[in-house]
Amino acid sequence: MTADAGERARWWERPFEMFQTNLREIDAGLDVDAILDAIQRHGADTWLINTGGILANYPSELPFHTRNPFLRERSSGDLVGDAVRAAHDRGMRLMARMDFSKIALPIADEHPDWCFRSRDGNRQQIEGLASVCPSGDYYQHRTFDILDEILDRYPIDGFFFNWFGYSEVDYHGVRHGVCHCDACQVRFAEAADGLTLPAGPESPDFPRWRAFCRGVLDDLTGRIRDHLAARRPDAPLILGSRSDIVFHEANNKIGRELWPSATAEAVSAAKTVRPDKPVLVNSTVFVDMPYRMAAEDPHHVGQFFAQAIARGANPSTYIMGPVGVINYPGLEAAAELTRFHRDHRAVYDGLRPAATVALVRPDAMTQSGPARDEFLGWYAALQQGHVPFDVLPVERLAEAARLGALSRFRTLILPDLGPLPAEVITALDGIGDTTAFVITGSSALAGDQDQLSRSPGGRVTGRHLGFTETRSTYATDGDTLLPIYGDLFDLDLPAEAAVNWRVLPQASFAPPEKAYGHQVSELAAVAANAAGTAVRVAWTIGRTFREFGTGDLRRLMLELVRGLAGPQPVADSDLPEQVEVIIGTNGSRTVVHLINLSGARRQGFGAPLPISGARLRLPAGTSARSLVSDQDCKIRQDSDSILVELPSFELFEVIVI
Repeated sequence: MTADAGERARWWERPFEMFQTNLREIDAGLDVDAILDAIQRHGADTWLINTGGILANYPSELPFHTRNPFLRERSSGDLVGDAVRAAHDRGMRLMARMDFSKIALPIADEHPDWCFRSRDGNRQQIEGLASVCPSGDYYQHRTFDILDEILDRYPIDGFFFNWFGYSEVDYHGVRHGVCHCDACQVRFAEAADGLTLPAGPESPDFPRWRAFCRGVLDDLTGRIRDHLAARRPDAPLILGSRSDIVFHEANNKIGRELWPSATAEAVSAAKTVRPDKPVLVNSTVFVDMPYRMAAEDPHHVGQFFAQAIARGANPSTYIMGPVGVINYPGLEAAAELTRFHRDHRAVYDGLRPAATVALVRPDAMTQSGPARDEFLGWYAALQQGHVPFDVLPVERLAEAARLGALSRFRTLILPDLGPLPAEVITALDGIGDTTAFVITGSSALAGDQDQLSRSPGGRVTGRHLGFTETRSTYATDGDTLLPIYGDLFDLDLPAEAAVNWRVLPQASFAPPEKAYGHQVSELAAVAANAAGTAVRVAWTIGRTFREFGTGDLRRLMLELVRGLAGPQPVADSDLPEQVEVIIGTNGSRTVVHLINLSGARRQGFGAPLPISGARLRLPAGTSARSLVSDQDCKIRQDSDSILVELPSFELFEVIVI
């Protein structure tokens, strides 16, 4: 194969559209041509089909790989073989869905060391299957045997691994805790300096366990990727951050508070660090796993797709069973955006994030809920203020610095991240003075010391943690009073630090007749360093905004960012606060996605309110075209910017400058 042919073979590095039929064992007799007809009408060019792991949808000869008994309904006895031939005859791709998380009970009885074990020694069992542990021999070695069998037989175009992790909770929602199989006990002790396994989240060593899990899975992902690349360079792996394609599943969930921007956040977190690496968003058209036959609202499905493509991901539609067996009204919303992505590949091929503000996200594996609340408060404030930003995971910040991915940012927001690892501090201290920091809460505070050289500095002389210790505490600039909620840190600052907001400590909290006595203290609520390149907010202002949501809080947060970031990619707009502005570039073109979140409900999305008569001011440009309404936009050229008159839109609009 020539070098040019090899580059062409890396099909996943160009935009594509996927459709997943998550098949039940009884679906093995499906009509592959009818399914491919439906997928093509939908706008997709790639079919993801159940291939192996829990069940083999082909005549596997491996003794630990269970054949689907319903394959007897096919004259060929081979669903995978029929599907890949039919797809390739049409010029489409077929990817293999693998799930190694469970094995049949007879196999588990033969190989008990492969299985998850609770602290009491029990297995996880459901519907004749037992959960498998990634530390054991099945994941570590037998998965390669199954992959080799498939690669030997079929020209598969790629692989997706489902449920690739440690199953602390089973399908029925029962929490089994940390796996205590022999392999986990030995490997964790080696990785954690002899520690014994924790019982669960309540154990102090649980963060070490989660870090251990991430290390095992990252190592295994890398080995699988290398194995596939050596055997089939044109067959990518969809899995974690070390795979060829980063995967995110967009879904709703019972009992989980709706985060309206969950899809956009996930894609941004991947693209900020590695803008060149493809991301696939697999969007469910059903409401939740326990209710996979019930349809998600089409407006919610539309949000999954609009947010995914706006941040540069490839769209994928996820249904249960063959097309047409279960009625999913959201399929049409998915199809509209899938075809939009297909028809505008020239825009999405090479689309890169271009915000000059980065919001650093706490590590979900090791950091607490309050840190997440601080992050979400900042996310909402920036979104509502139409400040374009990209999400930067803290656990990948040092990697981003090594890759040069931080150079485009004018401002980094570090929201209540706690003490930071040495490699993160080194990366932050190595950023040039053209990038400023907004530091809040506990970020980079280790003991009583500030870890960052650029911070306003000083020592921590007191900590007020939680509602009881911050209730009835305020920040003031001499005019406005803002509530301080969450955590507050008393800072002993150097004389050169600039302090514009100070703390009003707690006073009497009682009946109105006794509620008085607040006095402005010398303690800083907001302080800047002498060079004006870093601001430290001494309290969790993001948590406060998430809890209170007042305009005064948001105004201060936006002023801090805009004061440090300088000229923005979006200079101004009169869009409603429910519209998010996402900025990207593709060559010489600026690409602006407008996502209308006005339909957000408590646990989903309804129809968005139509937006009309809005304008957007951008620093530069000679023309503007809206892709959804398919028309040129009227623009007014000023000396240093252009004012774009936006067409009316509902779910989303894309403006190419």
